[in-house]
Amino acid sequence: MHNNERKYEILYSIIRDYIESGEPVGSRTIEKKYNLGISSATIRNEMSDLEDMGYLIQPHASAGRIPSDKAYRMYVDQFMHIFDLDEHITEQVRKQYREYLGELNAAVRKTAEILTKITNYTSLVMTPSIASFNIKDVRLIHIENERVLLILITKQGLVKNAELKLSGKVNTAQLEKITNFLNLCIKDIETEMSVAGFGEKIEALNPSEQKILAEVVPAIKYILNQDNGEKVYTTGLTEIFNYPEFQDMNKARHLLDALHKQDLLSVLLHSALSENYSVKIGTENEREELNDCSILTATYRLNGNPIGTIGILGPTRMNYDYCVSALNSMAKELTNHISSSLGGEG
Repeated sequence: MHNNERKYEILYSIIRDYIESGEPVGSRTIEKKYNLGISSATIRNEMSDLEDMGYLIQPHASAGRIPSDKAYRMYVDQFMHIFDLDEHITEQVRKQYREYLGELNAAVRKTAEILTKITNYTSLVMTPSIASFNIKDVRLIHIENERVLLILITKQGLVKNAELKLSGKVNTAQLEKITNFLNLCIKDIETEMSVAGFGEKIEALNPSEQKILAEVVPAIKYILNQDNGEKVYTTGLTEIFNYPEFQDMNKARHLLDALHKQDLLSVLLHSALSENYSVKIGTENEREELNDCSILTATYRLNGNPIGTIGILGPTRMNYDYCVSALNSMAKELTNHISSSLGGEG
């Protein structure tokens, strides 16, 4: 066996053993369990070289070695095997999704629950932004005096609403005229209406209606922009503390604090939106409180476009083969569910 091949076979064996046991791995363990055809002394020498190369860490002088973040990265890039989950698991997932036809946010929350159940790790699922969808209808409903209910409806059936307080009293007739104007604009945008055509429509509104429109349009923009700060559902927040790496209470507290920060979680998941799946290991995560974790993400889609991200967070000593496979399978099932319940293609 070539020396480099031998080193990497030993490293592979150490990574697999440490993922399973959580205990530092010694040369005698590798000799007995993995039948590499080389002596314990040779394995020990190769482990020393791997430590010098930055792939192994010796936590205590008399202990065996554990893989470094660099070792896990090499494993993910070169050795990881992605597979489809067993059909009985995916059928159970589909059965649960069928309870949430047309209920997008409920399906997203259920995804987080399922991910935690099948991986035993903390799950993170980002809701889609309304900006990912095509607005089909705008409605303005008069409540009383200056108060108006603004409703946005997408072609995919997603509904967003907000109550507005305008600068002056309005009536139902004014709101109906502005609603018709806005919906004509939406229709004309799809058919590439000319600037002149738009001008003709807005001139049909009287000054008081134009004033109301000037207050409604920023509210529509606000709803769209506000929704880009996507909500992240988390489940299994305490699951990660079942692993010995997080028995240190100070470390655990800092991690738990981070997992309660919506803005941080949103940035983490949104940054992975352009990738089919991603794996960030230990110090590859920019936040110090996440440096002992791996964060795995995958995107779900509508009409081929990524609209949200699902993820799991666990210790760097993670079964990457299974976890990435589970994530990819769940992203595929969520994509199919959204496509079938809201209309569209995966």
